[in-house]
Amino acid sequence: NPKVFSKVDSVLPRITDQFQMFLREMRIDDLSGSAGDYRIRRELLRRVNLSLYPDSIDAVLIEEFIVQ
Repeated sequence: NPKVFSKVDSVLPRITDQFQMFLREMRIDDLSGSAGDYRIRRELLRRVNLSLYPDSIDAVLIEEFIVQ
């Protein structure tokens, strides 16, 4: 939906902040395996949808994930 897409741009700083706060608290054990990947995607999707409410998206695409 183009309306939701334009709204994502307007709340992107808030979404980025939410992602960073969540990911900063993760441990390496939390990231391991497909279950870890699933948990991260679900939590990131939840945080995006909270920022976009009452609109929502269906999925989060992670192109690259670097663990330091």
